[in-house]
Amino acid sequence: MNNKYKDSFKRPKPTIKPRATGLDLLDPSINIPIDVFHSNTKKIRNLMLENKKDENILRYCIILICGSMDKYMHDIVKTMLLQIFKDKAPAGKSFDSFMVPISLLNKFDKIEFDPQEKEKILSDTIYEVTSSFTMQKSYAIDRNLGYVINFNMWKAIHPRVMMRFKDLTSITALKKFVDDLADRRNIIAHELDFQPNSHDRRPIDYDYVLHTLDVIQFMVEAVNYQITDSIKNVQCRDIENDGSI
Repeated sequence: MNNKYKDSFKRPKPTIKPRATGLDLLDPSINIPIDVFHSNTKKIRNLMLENKKDENILRYCIILICGSMDKYMHDIVKTMLLQIFKDKAPAGKSFDSFMVPISLLNKFDKIEFDPQEKEKILSDTIYEVTSSFTMQKSYAIDRNLGYVINFNMWKAIHPRVMMRFKDLTSITALKKFVDDLADRRNIIAHELDFQPNSHDRRPIDYDYVLHTLDVIQFMVEAVNYQITDSIKNVQCRDIENDGSI
């Protein structure tokens, strides 16, 4: 073939951009809380597997399980508050009642319009405010997630949880499971798991701790799915309304 004709067989590159999906619209920082949670639970599982018969280690794992859930709740609330601040997520039903110190406004007034600097100041302030919160009991989870979501989390996640764990047949049962875990964590941390007015400790075994970890991990994953899915739905709807896709 004569070289002068070879370029005529090249196909033109497509100019149509693929349709944006919900995953394309998510800020990567939203995935950090669940990634950290998975890293923590993996370490807990390994520790349990290496010490199946050591009751003291198993008690320590109860504290770690509760702590990993608590940390996820703190991280996702902080992350979502920043997303709301950047107009990348809808405000939660209790967002307007989230209190920040007046010094935050003073700092904002003294700096030039720099979104990154303001985001850092806000991030540090949110951390200071929420670091005093505990997010281990069901009512505390309700209160703090209310700042960043506008739907009933327990109703949203319970069908998925119930399908996996037949003993959690109601929202009340799921909340009680979470509250009992927080209570057991406190008894272990503050009373070394001794029974009232006794030299005997409460019983504990590998199966109990494993079931606790399985429930909490599945619950947190369900919470994370509902939060990220709600953001994707809103952002996709906004783009469609703008005629961008």
